[in-house]
Amino acid sequence: MQFLVEAPSVAHIRLRGAACGARSVDSRTVNPVTRPLLALAATLSVQTLGSMVLTIPSVIAPAVAPSLGLGAERVGVFVGIAYFAAMLSGLASGGWVARVGAVAVSQAAMAACAFGAFVAIAGGSMPLALAAVLVGTGYGMINPSSTSLLGQHAPLSNRGLFFSLKQTGVPLGVALSGLAMPWGLHAFGWQVSTVVAGAACVLLALLLWPAVARLEPRHAQRRTGQDATATPRPGLKAVIRNRSLLRLSMMSFAFAFTQLCFVTFLVSYLKLSLGRSLALAAGILAGAQVISTAARIAWGIVADRWVDPAVLLGGIGLAMGASCVGLSLLPESAGDTAIVLAAIACAATVMGWNGVYFAELARLSNPGEFAAMAGASQFFTFSGSMAGPVVFAEIIRHGGSYSGAYAALALLPAAAGVMMLRQRGRATAPAQ
Repeated sequence: MQFLVEAPSVAHIRLRGAACGARSVDSRTVNPVTRPLLALAATLSVQTLGSMVLTIPSVIAPAVAPSLGLGAERVGVFVGIAYFAAMLSGLASGGWVARVGAVAVSQAAMAACAFGAFVAIAGGSMPLALAAVLVGTGYGMINPSSTSLLGQHAPLSNRGLFFSLKQTGVPLGVALSGLAMPWGLHAFGWQVSTVVAGAACVLLALLLWPAVARLEPRHAQRRTGQDATATPRPGLKAVIRNRSLLRLSMMSFAFAFTQLCFVTFLVSYLKLSLGRSLALAAGILAGAQVISTAARIAWGIVADRWVDPAVLLGGIGLAMGASCVGLSLLPESAGDTAIVLAAIACAATVMGWNGVYFAELARLSNPGEFAAMAGASQFFTFSGSMAGPVVFAEIIRHGGSYSGAYAALALLPAAAGVMMLRQRGRATAPAQ
């Protein structure tokens, strides 16, 4: 698997080159002094720890669930509850950012994840359900607050790279959980290890406090909320009314749907259908996390330098569909090299799109609405994350094969890719 009142504004108008085939207006509100590296460090840290806490149940479930009288498969319920809570908190995050600032919302996200971890150690169905709500609520705040901060501070010429670097926090968090939790489980027990993870979130929330003055100086000077210029209009309605934002959000549903299916069922597919050992299958999944980290950075650079982000996302969608087909066509006699190459192709596309998506989302949003638009678009994204594994599992449960399910899955990102490519050459502007 896979947690403001703005300073004086300066309008930035950027004309895309002929290679991009479109003329676009990109405006943002910036602080008098931007601090891109500090903003990146803050958002990357929050994303990493949020992803780590969200992944803990998946890592420890096989060893811990039986001792709690639960089946290991119940981790799917935890993840589903968490993503549903994230969808709702993301929708509300735009108003929260406007009132108290993006850094404060990031701190609240870390606090919610920490409390969720602390509650989880009680064990049992009800505490774990409450923990899922808390962790999901925190996780849902991360992208809106991060989008607001990077939208203000990331250089326009490198926006894709900065958002992609921030999104590497997802595989980093998964890897951190996968490495630390099994060791902690053996050395200290799962309760102590989970408390330590929660404590790390609390520590990060405290460390973020001095960043308010540097990243959001007006919030540091005045915390009464009187300058919050009311609440931004409902982000979900704005996304639905804006064709470009709606298209991008629908694409994110399809891509997230595909990503969660790939991550959730890859190990089972390799072991049960292709006869590989559990160790090899898990190792390939771990390697996919590494590949996806590099791919996110690479796609961000490509979007900044050479290819219009909408066109790039369309191409990634088509490549995503092709890579899923390639994965589905592997015979049981396939060599390990062929399996690894197919997994690499999937990792680079299925797991590599997120940074470019958030950069394009920021470009299409008005300066004061980065957080609101991110939360609203994220509603579609997390809907795909919830629906994907359920639909895939139902295909298997009703007699379908893993290879057939992956082949059918390819249609969704390919269709989304075509939809994005049809946008090429059309002028796009922030939501009005």
